[in-house]
Amino acid sequence: MQDQHNIHQSNYSAFAKILLVSTLVVGVPACSTLPKQFPQPIQNAFDINTSTTSLAKIIEPLREKNKNLTGYHVLYDPLEALAARIHLIDRAEKTLDLQYYIWDNDKIGALALHSIINAADRGVKVRLLVDDNNAKSMEGIYLALDQHPNISVKLYNPYRFRHYRAMDMVLDLKRINRRMHNKSFIVDNQLALIGGRNMSNQYYNVSDNYQFSDVDVILAGAASDEIIHSFDEYWNDDYAYPVKQLVNPRHYTLRYDGLKQQLEQHYQEVTVQNYLDLAYRSQAFEQWLNNNIQFDWVRAEVVSDSPSKIKSKASKEEHLNFQLLNRLEEPAKSVDIISAYFVPEKQGTEKLSELAKSGVHVRVLTNSFKANDVPVVHAFYSKYRQELLDNHVQLYEFLHAPLQTNLYENTEELSNRAKVKLKGLSRSSLHAKLMAIDEKQVFIGSFNFDPRSSYLNSEIGVLLNSPSLARTVHQTMDTNLPKYAYKLVLDSKNNINWRLKKEDGSIETLRKEPKLKWYKKAALKFVSWLPLEGFM
Repeated sequence: MQDQHNIHQSNYSAFAKILLVSTLVVGVPACSTLPKQFPQPIQNAFDINTSTTSLAKIIEPLREKNKNLTGYHVLYDPLEALAARIHLIDRAEKTLDLQYYIWDNDKIGALALHSIINAADRGVKVRLLVDDNNAKSMEGIYLALDQHPNISVKLYNPYRFRHYRAMDMVLDLKRINRRMHNKSFIVDNQLALIGGRNMSNQYYNVSDNYQFSDVDVILAGAASDEIIHSFDEYWNDDYAYPVKQLVNPRHYTLRYDGLKQQLEQHYQEVTVQNYLDLAYRSQAFEQWLNNNIQFDWVRAEVVSDSPSKIKSKASKEEHLNFQLLNRLEEPAKSVDIISAYFVPEKQGTEKLSELAKSGVHVRVLTNSFKANDVPVVHAFYSKYRQELLDNHVQLYEFLHAPLQTNLYENTEELSNRAKVKLKGLSRSSLHAKLMAIDEKQVFIGSFNFDPRSSYLNSEIGVLLNSPSLARTVHQTMDTNLPKYAYKLVLDSKNNINWRLKKEDGSIETLRKEPKLKWYKKAALKFVSWLPLEGFM
């Protein structure tokens, strides 16, 4: 499969197009463009017995010792995150259930598909559910993949006009603007992986443009079962369409045999093998899983949106943000929030300000303007900075290009061996979604702290009652924030300054927003006045 510079069109970047189209058709009555759905058989993960798999023999005894608890293992390093996924696909014996917002036609997407086909050839039943918003360049591949008797592919909340998608935006904007943003990866009904990473180069340190800094968590036990049930809920929802029902095979020449051959050729390429060697170098994940598996077992709760949210029919109890707020303990000492897209709105700003004024140490890490891959979001985040800082909330903005000394230790080797441009490896964008409360609770998931995640998209996450993980998050931020982020402070005139720790240890203070030209600043200011915040 040929590599492509296929930078995804997220909801946020597509939003500008939606607005443009919608302004051209004021007065056109809204109507549903949802394709006709045919009856589908109900399929549930636990219909297939996976109790005899090798993973079950590892996980089930641990579950017996830790009844009603959840074991977790956090994946911070992008190479480990990729190694975990490929290894788990290769380890699958009965089932693979995969749910993603983005699956790109690039090195990472092809590597995963190569392993998935091998798994299906072994008899593994594969269900792949992908949101249709970014599926246009992949629909021919999905159609070919679906020809395998053990692989089923569905697209969620599809466009009817496959090659003229702007028509769906014109006629059915309310539906099209809501997307399935969930990411879940389930193997033999034993392990479930969730977090912020999609299947695309940027999430695994192999993009020539920039890398996303992200985090995932592998779960076993009670939370894993809840994630499996959530996947089934989406898979059996009437917005999940078999790809063969949507995509006309006459529009694509690629068939399963040709796809398999392309994927095998891609897999054999030297640069791909070099990249895999780096990912597997220490065999750390395989050894952890097979020889010295050590989950931390804690009380945990999965919080997730119902598919009804996409249809604007979910009750408040079916919204992730409602569930999360009702399960969080009241902070007494500290709150750390990491969110790629952070738009707290008035209510969130007031709550964080109240906490900070009461003596709680509140820190927020989000993207700086230059690091943000969706600049329009920055317009609505920046509206709240002054008030947050006035009320002693600490704000940090992620650097788009960390200092050379703070890059991953294998950056140069990765560039040389996997033929990834060093410039791309040295450019970063924050994509993680994580929160720690005191030394008590940690949230990890796909949910950004913004209106889009709260009200429009569907999301999933897990709330872990883990003092040790909460301490790790707080300590990691203590150590790493000066390396990777500007600290925002108010000067004597109450203006925002940006402080940066330089390589020699000195502090540089910038009185103008870094990497933001005056005309872009003016444009963002104008955008922030528009009644669009609820779409961010």
